[in-house]
Amino acid sequence: MKFKKFISIFLVLAMLISVASVSVMADSSHVAKYDRDTPVVIVHGMSQNDTYVLDENGERIPDDTGYVTGWPLEIDIMALVKVAIVPLIMSVFTQKDCGLTDAFRQGAYDGLPYIHKDAQGNYIADVEVPCYEYPMSEMSEELKAYYYNILPLQDLSKIVGEESVYYFGYDSFGSVMGETEKLHHYIHDVVLPQTGADQVRLCHISLGGTIGVNYLETYPEDYDLIKKMEFVVPAIDGSDIIGDILTGNLSVFYSDDVLYGELLPTLLGDTYLAYILNMVLRVIPDDVLKSALGGLVEGLISAGVRSTTLIWALCPTDYYEEARAMWLEDEEYADIAAEVDYYMNARANFPENIAALKASGTKVFDIVCHGGGMFPLCKDYNVTNGDGIVHAESASMGATFANVGETLGEGYKAVGTYCSNPKHNHISPDNTVDATTGLLPCTTWYISHQAHEKLPLNDVALKMAFEIMSDDNMIDVYSNPEEYPQFNEGRLTKEAYEYLDAWEEADKSALTAEQIEAVEKAVAEVNKQLNETIVSNANWNAAVEDLRVALVNAEIIEDTAPTEIENIFTTITKYLNKGVNEIFKMVNA
Repeated sequence: MKFKKFISIFLVLAMLISVASVSVMADSSHVAKYDRDTPVVIVHGMSQNDTYVLDENGERIPDDTGYVTGWPLEIDIMALVKVAIVPLIMSVFTQKDCGLTDAFRQGAYDGLPYIHKDAQGNYIADVEVPCYEYPMSEMSEELKAYYYNILPLQDLSKIVGEESVYYFGYDSFGSVMGETEKLHHYIHDVVLPQTGADQVRLCHISLGGTIGVNYLETYPEDYDLIKKMEFVVPAIDGSDIIGDILTGNLSVFYSDDVLYGELLPTLLGDTYLAYILNMVLRVIPDDVLKSALGGLVEGLISAGVRSTTLIWALCPTDYYEEARAMWLEDEEYADIAAEVDYYMNARANFPENIAALKASGTKVFDIVCHGGGMFPLCKDYNVTNGDGIVHAESASMGATFANVGETLGEGYKAVGTYCSNPKHNHISPDNTVDATTGLLPCTTWYISHQAHEKLPLNDVALKMAFEIMSDDNMIDVYSNPEEYPQFNEGRLTKEAYEYLDAWEEADKSALTAEQIEAVEKAVAEVNKQLNETIVSNANWNAAVEDLRVALVNAEIIEDTAPTEIENIFTTITKYLNKGVNEIFKMVNA
């Protein structure tokens, strides 16, 4: 039995943006100057393009959800269960590792058959990676809807025209050099000939940022072809999560508070099920469980990560030497090691390459999410500033961030590495970001408390990213600060729009005047905030919650919030879990 999952420990998708408050040189008379002639090439993030597994006839293999895919990862859960069930029972019974670590290692490997690769990085299975060599305007309505659902580019298409938007599809589990070469071909042999344009605008999202890093190193002769290059939550220096995976430094090996406390509630939500499972884990001896989890990680890496250079491109520089020694020293992996070494050199040269790109006339921009920690698998998840998936220093190309929950300190002064203009203020209003140490202090926008993978659900973020890409008068953070300041807060709008649609479509004939008044008051407040591009996350969430409650009370929508009994049970199990953990700490002290 197989289940498709988007694995959180790798980078997921992402979409665009950042915002906030810069008080200098504000120009309330900003007038957009849209470029509708230069094509836009979207280099998407992880898992925003499927990789299909083919049968012996070269046909896609159907399954109960569509087709079998290598990416998004399709996990054969039963492969793990079959090999691990007996060792698990024996390990619980004897309180020793009765082959559980080996079973988890083998089960993880067997459970990911479609990412298996040889030592040269070639898939064992036959796969198909769609990359449509024509613009959005020529896609079928079904295909267009599919990609618009993955990345909501509709408003960008409205601005520049669908005939000017190209979606570069690549393999998220592919070769960083291979995908770089494919992008070069795509620009030269597809986009420019089809449009007759002299230049392109490139938008590199999340994992796509690694391809941008490699592209600038490999094809400097193309700099003149790039009118704009926009990075959106890019993994320029990888992700600490991948570094911790490759070096075996995951938080679950060091922190019982994570293993038996925070990890499952993060994955499953703040529910009683997560806390009950936390307590159930205690039936396995601590050392046995951690060893088995180590085996699981090793099996995952051996299944395909070890030979996938695009995943290696997510390994931060500080981790690379240790990770390389662990996984790429064998002679049979020499080709993989050489390709990753090349990429790491490209990353080291990135500041010089960006400077050369800008000198050629290209406008370069960056959009960063920050203000939270990292996913709990990351060893320093509650210290490192990030968006849950990419640490903020990586996405910002070197900006300085306070640790989670802290500030840069009273009296902190901007370092001024890349901007020392006394008229500029690149310190965030909450004193947690110094943008002057990032490569692009005047063309990087920051959005706080916005999760990496939920950025496409932020309407302000999308609008701003599209404006940066399409408006020639948007040249830096001072171009339109009253609408898009350098530092702002995040918000999620998908749910609010669903509520507004529900009210628009509702039969109001049976409602009381009080119900209608309550809903319309809440609708007015949500619409008022939707018209604002400077966000207060707290005010926004309160407005959306008021609308939800009003609609529930009017019986327009069902109440999906946990019941009072469920909340009580969750609270009880949460405290029980905490108590059990404290008892184990005392026993093991």
